[in-house]
Amino acid sequence: MTARRDTVRGALAASDGFQSAQDIYATLRADGARIGLTTVYRALQALSESGEVDVLRTDEGESVYRACRTGEHHHHLVCRSCGRTVEVAG
Repeated sequence: MTARRDTVRGALAASDGFQSAQDIYATLRADGARIGLTTVYRALQALSESGEVDVLRTDEGESVYRACRTGEHHHHLVCRSCGRTVEVAG
């Protein structure tokens, strides 16, 4: 699982904004990674639990993920139009 988790971690680190598990999966598959959607979800859950990724729930109820930029408690301001996100100290 560690290699797959590193693959998902790398995809998140290469992205600026929040992405859904399906978006991450599609990007990885397009890049030739041999990974399943269930594995992406499991990796995201593990990364979330370890504090390595930030998780937000959209207005539609979907979870979206982003590589955590800081290890300290923080909040996010998210533009509803473009999705740009800014971290704000807790």
